[in-house]
Amino acid sequence: MKIIFRYMWPELRPYRLRVLVILLLGALVSALKAVSPELLRQLEAAWRENDHSRATLIPIVIALLWGLSGIARYYHLFWMKFTSDQIAVKLRRDLMNKYLSLNLGFFHKFMRGSGGLISRMINDIQIIQGAIHKVSDIVREPFMAVLTFAYVLYLDWILTLFILAALPLITWVMRRLASSLRKYGHKNQEAMEELTKTLKESLDGTRIVQSYNLAGILRDRFNYQADHFLDTQKKIINREELAGPISEGLASATLAMILVYIGQQIFAGRLQVGDFIAFSFAIGLLQDSVKKIQAGYLKLIQAAVALERMRDIMETDSTVPEPQNPVPFNRDWKEIEFRNVSFAFDNEVVLRKVNLTVQRGEVVAIVGPSGGGKSTLVNLLERFFDPTEGQILIGGVDLRQLSIADLRDHIALVSQDVFLFGDTVRANIQLGNVNKSSGEIEDAAKLANAHDFITRTRDGYETRMGDQGALFSGGEKQRISIARAIFKDAPILILDEATSALDTENEIAVQKGLDQLLKGRTAFVIAHRLSTITNADRILVLKGGEIVEQGSHEQLLSAQGEYSRFHKLQTV
Repeated sequence: MKIIFRYMWPELRPYRLRVLVILLLGALVSALKAVSPELLRQLEAAWRENDHSRATLIPIVIALLWGLSGIARYYHLFWMKFTSDQIAVKLRRDLMNKYLSLNLGFFHKFMRGSGGLISRMINDIQIIQGAIHKVSDIVREPFMAVLTFAYVLYLDWILTLFILAALPLITWVMRRLASSLRKYGHKNQEAMEELTKTLKESLDGTRIVQSYNLAGILRDRFNYQADHFLDTQKKIINREELAGPISEGLASATLAMILVYIGQQIFAGRLQVGDFIAFSFAIGLLQDSVKKIQAGYLKLIQAAVALERMRDIMETDSTVPEPQNPVPFNRDWKEIEFRNVSFAFDNEVVLRKVNLTVQRGEVVAIVGPSGGGKSTLVNLLERFFDPTEGQILIGGVDLRQLSIADLRDHIALVSQDVFLFGDTVRANIQLGNVNKSSGEIEDAAKLANAHDFITRTRDGYETRMGDQGALFSGGEKQRISIARAIFKDAPILILDEATSALDTENEIAVQKGLDQLLKGRTAFVIAHRLSTITNADRILVLKGGEIVEQGSHEQLLSAQGEYSRFHKLQTV
């Protein structure tokens, strides 16, 4: 019962009135069945006394009581199982909301990746759901056990001593099994995470897997992880099923002693055959109740492990905090300022004391070697992370004072890692701003040089894109993502290698659209190809997390520094 209150009750509390009804129905089921042993004893007495009236009435009463018990049991189980489904959905919603609120650092550090998180969403909650199903047994069967035990005590108090003698040993065995189940429950659920991780990586990386002939390696890895999962599952099943023969063995030994005792009592005339029948039936009900309580308890132990793992996620502080009293986004802002901004990922410093002021309407290009901090700088602007030191301000307001949704509504992102949903082309573009009329979708696509190839598809803008846009080429997907950013029409733009997947002809066409989009807007453009940023108002060179140079294209070339070196390398 302690496990129910510690782990399950917080989830059951919102349904406490329904749980009370379930509890009462369970008590009713047990009470209606628990009178059966006494009725059987009375029936044997009626047969022995040749009482035809009672011999006819008692079976009818037994049938009615068991019929009513069946109806009560139906509603008892129906509401318990439906409640478990509601709780499972609620837990999945909570976990989904948490996943969506976690910052990028959490996903970078989580050892088993998105596959492990999917496993917790599906497998762990399925274990919790199955345990909640068993709560019906946990709340019902103790009534049956208490009532039948009381009846046995009523028949002959000495009989209860035989039953009580076995309880300490059964309790000790259950505790040992529960402790072992907790250990292997953790290992089993971690093994399922590894399986899910490998499966997801195999599906997401199909092209690389086939190109590098990695199918055999991944098959072997999956088989090894599946064997490990089966090994832990075998140990769990072993411990679950071991409780049965142990308790039944103890019960059989106890029953043998009881039968010898009852025989002596019948020979001595102190008990009737009817007492034996009633006692045997009561013991059968009691043993069945104990087995169900044991099975439910062991399921709850596994659910407790799953709930602990879920709470590890729910209680993590790897989230970007919302301000308690957010300040509205200032639509008349004049500048974006990075003030002494530093950022470290674990112990690795990525940005060091960056100071930068960007005027409204200015196009700032960011270049530099890989790992120099370019993407981190713009990630901080969208609050995918918060700086470990310093501030970022828009119009003099610290980003941490703004609602995250409000901030991101005013920023459009086009990333080098194109992500599109498995929906229609129209829906993917409209996701730039779902509150905006769809009438401008085609205009956005034209600016991104996407309209022509979209209309050549079978269903035009209603064409479904497949998993992550798999039915379109890399350049086509990039242009659709650019159309999505154009459709958003945000005042601040982040272009992270926005034209990297385009050929020269399409790059020129898209660049024209972007040039129109950039007018009057503030843009941060990350680029490796310097030819795409020559017209930027200012170019920053980031190296080792610091701004080592800044100026226009001509100024930086004449300075003969890092930018000039990059330019010469690309020219060659």
